[in-house]
Amino acid sequence: MNLSNLIAIAASLGVGCGVFYINPKRAINQSFFVASVYVAAWLLCFTWLIDPANPDPARWIRITSAIGAFIPLLLWIIKNCAKGERLGLASLGRAAVWLAAAAAMAALCFSDYFIPAGSSRDHPLHGPGWTIFAIVNASAYLLLFIQSVADIRKCDGIRRVELQTLVFGGAASGFAAVALTALGPILGLSYLPRSLPLIIVAFYSFTAWAITTQKVFDGRHLVRSALNLALSIGITAATIGLALEVSPSQVARPVVVVACAALITMVYNRLNIRLLRTTVTGLDRQSLAVRASIVAAGRDEYDYDLLVRRYASLLEVWSRTERSYILTGSLEFFASGEVRLPFLTPETVELLKVRWATPESLLRQRELPGRTALLDFMRVHDFGVLVCAPSDDGFAPFIVALRVRTDRSPYTWSEIKMLREWVDLMEHTLSRISLTRQARESEQLKTAGLLGASLAHEIRNPLVALKTIAQSAKTRYHDPEFKRLLIDLVPTEIERIEGLVSGLMDLGRPQHPHFERVHLNEIVENSLKLVTPKALDDAVKLTCLLNASPDEINADRASIRQVILNLVMNAIQAVSMIEEHREVTVRTMANFGSVVLEIADNGPGIPPEVRRKLFQPFTTSNKTSGIGLGLAISADLVKLHNGQITLVERDNVGTTFRVTLPCQQPSS
Repeated sequence: MNLSNLIAIAASLGVGCGVFYINPKRAINQSFFVASVYVAAWLLCFTWLIDPANPDPARWIRITSAIGAFIPLLLWIIKNCAKGERLGLASLGRAAVWLAAAAAMAALCFSDYFIPAGSSRDHPLHGPGWTIFAIVNASAYLLLFIQSVADIRKCDGIRRVELQTLVFGGAASGFAAVALTALGPILGLSYLPRSLPLIIVAFYSFTAWAITTQKVFDGRHLVRSALNLALSIGITAATIGLALEVSPSQVARPVVVVACAALITMVYNRLNIRLLRTTVTGLDRQSLAVRASIVAAGRDEYDYDLLVRRYASLLEVWSRTERSYILTGSLEFFASGEVRLPFLTPETVELLKVRWATPESLLRQRELPGRTALLDFMRVHDFGVLVCAPSDDGFAPFIVALRVRTDRSPYTWSEIKMLREWVDLMEHTLSRISLTRQARESEQLKTAGLLGASLAHEIRNPLVALKTIAQSAKTRYHDPEFKRLLIDLVPTEIERIEGLVSGLMDLGRPQHPHFERVHLNEIVENSLKLVTPKALDDAVKLTCLLNASPDEINADRASIRQVILNLVMNAIQAVSMIEEHREVTVRTMANFGSVVLEIADNGPGIPPEVRRKLFQPFTTSNKTSGIGLGLAISADLVKLHNGQITLVERDNVGTTFRVTLPCQQPSS
């Protein structure tokens, strides 16, 4: 028995059993299993037919042809199952016409009208029935093709994709079988019919794989892959053919091998680029634009929540959905708005294990509790795809969830690969922003701690005054001078305490940027009130020169205050290292379309080796006691305001930082 035919039989049974095992409850899997067993039986008969030891080939031609007559019926059943119909007696009842045609062709095979009685192995004869059988079978496959095309227009979602695959795979298999069987005897090429089993199994296995794999492929991707494969095989075969024509006496074999490898690589790369450019579509260009927008958003946006919303909007446009979610992980669940996915539930465990899921991929797999729960979760929320952000510990910092598309088309594997790449880009950017925000809040707490002791002295003075007034109230209540003091001094001192305490509390509170039109001079003045006690404690003269006019900027008040405090506190720490006169000067100046803030000190300056990486994280000098995040955070905050921070190079002793911010023109 021919080895290739045995391989074809084993492959057919293996494909059928594998498809049935993946999901035995799915109708299309059941119909494929039945068809697989049937095709294996046909291949077994065909194998015995072409065996030279077969004493009666004409008889087995009749049997093989009769069995093959029912294959269009099986393909019709598979097509209906792909549309969502159940496999059963009802579906067979609707197949009466197909069943009758198959039975008629099977009966025709056992008549002399199909093969005359005098036919033998050495002198094969074919009657008119042979031609009728070929025409009817070819027409059946053509009709299946036309019906599938019509059904594609009526279906959506995964049913549409599977029908497209059936048109490509099933119809191609049938036409190949009819063509090889008919053309072999006509052209006198006996090897054409003998190659039929492997070709049919190849097409058949491809079709079975395409409608059962977890990865949904669209027709464009399959055509591009097929062209790419054909291109690579053709180039390799042509190059090897040319190499065989070269005589070893003329050119050494190692040279030929190297030349062939170089030629194959060069030609394949050039033609593959041409192929990609030729098959590019509007959807490909849109995907490239979305990727560029994701990269640009990560570069331009510094607020975590705003960036998440911006990413979600981009994904909505690309996926053609009404809503997309980025479910952020917390201590108990992933959540975004009204959608919550608790930890340690079967659906979450399953999703974190597979890293992505679509309803179609879950339906194509064997039913397990986790998969069923995940499918139910996606159906309840009408999700078309879930993708986990990458993580080293098996967890996920967030999950991207996209609703089912408005046209109900499924997310294909090429789209999911792009989405996973984009989610990877998002994760890097969001992680960086999250770490920056944590570092900023840590720096705020550090600044609050440094100012706390000094502010205690500043708060104690008005408290002593208020305490004195309160103790004198009993004896001097009716004194007009006491009443004037009570009315004028008490509100002022209370307001002073309240301002200092509020400023200190704001430093330790997580901030979310809120841009508004503010006056830089006012922010500088209020910020310096917080550091004045610290300067007095360290015997530092703090000079403030507010010369900017106009000084109105579009800014987040808390962020600008953080920049001022970071720079001034660094300056106070720097001058604290010298014994002579200590001075820090803060000045504002107006410039062309901008306002300039300078913080200068007369300290020891910054070493040259530190200046090169001054605004990088964890860069510090021996004048500070911190970990080197203050300047890096300040630089990020200034960049957030479309401004610039620089170290002013001066020949004299000391350090000067200059912050330049866009200035708003005064309202007329």
